[in-house]
Amino acid sequence: MIFVGTIVGTNFKDYKMKLTNSQIKNIKPQEKILKLTDGKGLNLTVHPNGSKYWRLNYRFGGKQKTLALGIYPFITLAQARINAFKAKSLIAQGIDPSEVKKKEKEIAKGTNSFRNIAQLWFDTKKRKWSESHAKHVWKSLEDNIFKHLGNKSIGTIKSLDVTKALKVIEKRGSLEQLSKIRQRCNNIFIYAKAKDLIESNPVEGLEIILKEHTAKNFNHITIAELPDLLNDIKVLKGEPTTKAGLEIAIHTFLRSSEIRFLTWDDIKFDDKVFIIPKERMKMKRDHIVPMSKKVIQVLKDLQKITGQYKYVFASSNKPQEKPMSENAMLYALYRMGWKGRTTVHGFRHLASTTLRELGFKRQVVEKQLSHEIKNRVESAYNKAEYLEERTTLMNEWSSFIENANGKIIPIKSKQVSK
Repeated sequence: MIFVGTIVGTNFKDYKMKLTNSQIKNIKPQEKILKLTDGKGLNLTVHPNGSKYWRLNYRFGGKQKTLALGIYPFITLAQARINAFKAKSLIAQGIDPSEVKKKEKEIAKGTNSFRNIAQLWFDTKKRKWSESHAKHVWKSLEDNIFKHLGNKSIGTIKSLDVTKALKVIEKRGSLEQLSKIRQRCNNIFIYAKAKDLIESNPVEGLEIILKEHTAKNFNHITIAELPDLLNDIKVLKGEPTTKAGLEIAIHTFLRSSEIRFLTWDDIKFDDKVFIIPKERMKMKRDHIVPMSKKVIQVLKDLQKITGQYKYVFASSNKPQEKPMSENAMLYALYRMGWKGRTTVHGFRHLASTTLRELGFKRQVVEKQLSHEIKNRVESAYNKAEYLEERTTLMNEWSSFIENANGKIIPIKSKQVSK
């Protein structure tokens, strides 16, 4: 909350302080509401559910009043004291801080639509996301939520309003999307609550009445099926970018979006690697992919077709502007008869499992998969970590695929203890 006006009539240094950060942090909720006093009318009320609210008790015009100053820990002890000090300065000038807050809310009402607050939340989060993920998040809200709640003032939205919007997604059976969008709405309302725009979160508890999504592993083939899949890709008719994309997907086990948005600037033929910038990676770090002879051959052949365009896998309709469509490779698998048997993402599962069985170290495999490393010590390494071992891994993997016969022969020299 921001108060206008000059701070007069009170010496901030004389403002008596009684509470401490550790006291607030460690206070346990009781059966009844607790009130912790900081002095000069400032207090923190602790509710039985653990919620903590800053309040300022004051007198104005001969009446006792209470001013809400925010929610802990979004508003810290220091911030609460500053807000209380500003409020008392207004009182000293004959201005009621509650009326100031009311007018501020009225002015902001027109800008506090759910869509606008969602935009503010989105802007704070997208810096941590890849560009493609950020676009996906915003589009999911545009397609599913804004048409129901976008123009409503966020402070007027009730649980029933959100439930009706989410039930539309549930009704069409998109339970995974339902779970993600519910969580995104929840985060938007948490943001609004932290900004003191709403008193309660209407999404809280809705998971109880909505159908739950059960996570499933991506369909993936077995090693025994690999020769048949490779043969089907070899004789695939259609766009050369789609065929090449599937070959690159199997040999590099990259995510579909990482393949689609590859640019020729990413390819370093002399160094036998391509480097995907962190802006396009899920984990927000540059990803080095050593290229085997097979991968180089596929890309060299494709360069004759799309080399004049930005994207390696340029769209056949608008090659100057776009990469191939999001589902180009998946639909090609469908046409070949592999629907329900594998997906492009399933290639990652196949590689992860098989490479471990071939004897490669877990850390090397995880690094090449660009998975998040949980261990803090491991995660401290730079982007070139295990590059020599990963180069060996990628060459061995391509060789294994090219000579696939449905059997796994461990590479003893690479075996390590689990």
